[in-house]
Amino acid sequence: MSRSNGHKAALHLATQSGWHRFERRGEEWIQTDRALTYWSLTCLAVDPVDPHVVYAGSEHSGLFVTSDGGTTWRRAEPNVPCLMLSSLLALPDTVLAGTTPAALYCARSGGKWEELEDVRQGSTSAVFPPSPGLGSRTRYLAADPVAPSRLYAGIEVGGLLMSDDGGRTWRPANQGLTDPDVHQLLPSAQTPELVLAACGEGVFRSQDRAAHWDEITPTGSRTYGTAVAESSDGTVYLGIARGRPNTWLRPERADAAILCSRHAGAGWELIVEGLRGAVMDICVGPEGDGVLAGTSDGDLLAIGNSGSHLLASGLPCITALALGA
Repeated sequence: MSRSNGHKAALHLATQSGWHRFERRGEEWIQTDRALTYWSLTCLAVDPVDPHVVYAGSEHSGLFVTSDGGTTWRRAEPNVPCLMLSSLLALPDTVLAGTTPAALYCARSGGKWEELEDVRQGSTSAVFPPSPGLGSRTRYLAADPVAPSRLYAGIEVGGLLMSDDGGRTWRPANQGLTDPDVHQLLPSAQTPELVLAACGEGVFRSQDRAAHWDEITPTGSRTYGTAVAESSDGTVYLGIARGRPNTWLRPERADAAILCSRHAGAGWELIVEGLRGAVMDICVGPEGDGVLAGTSDGDLLAIGNSGSHLLASGLPCITALALGA
């Protein structure tokens, strides 16, 4: 596939040292480009209408945009009012940007940014322990694939907020969610009413679209949930580590694992363990029958039902990944 067509032939990586582009060559993925190396990137989003349009959020410099799959980049104009970005969600004609301190901004059709104030107001009691002076952050954003007007915002140590009107108003959705340290969310496209949350003290499941939650943390010493994704056959993949990041100074570092569930989180199967880097993000592969995962130690993995395969190593800490053109 060439860069000129509209297929999702490229894998885009956000790292703590810029953006990396990989393209598929048979069963392998080969790095073909790199940019924004001066900036520490925190999040990515690909436009759902034009996969050549990719958004990259940075730790201190706001939002960067490419319209040609990464050949050229520009700063968003206007930029997000708060330049410390922690999450992105691209919808048709709309981009949402979550920030640190926890807030949410929206730009429609390339226009000016508008703060969706319910998110900031719903996060006022949250404090992010590693940076108490900054408060918490809007860690993850997701749209419900079944009901697109329903949006979710995971606030790190601030719980979950939900909107049923495309983001205009937000309300808490934390009944049974005993750990407010939300890292990633998965509203299922394959299992009706299912939402999963990977949190700092475990994994949680809702079977009524976030109205109620139950804990489904896999058994064992790993309880720090970092990433969750779903393949086209409904298999759920989970990244989970042993201990919080301040404990990853030991020789085995994060001692992370990737597990899968073929039953909507009711039981887990181990795919790979002993990963020194935590699994920072997971995305569905181009064929939909497996996933790709990036770690804090700079490893890129292909994960399927039969196991894992190392695609690349030695990259900077991978913070997010997404398929685009």
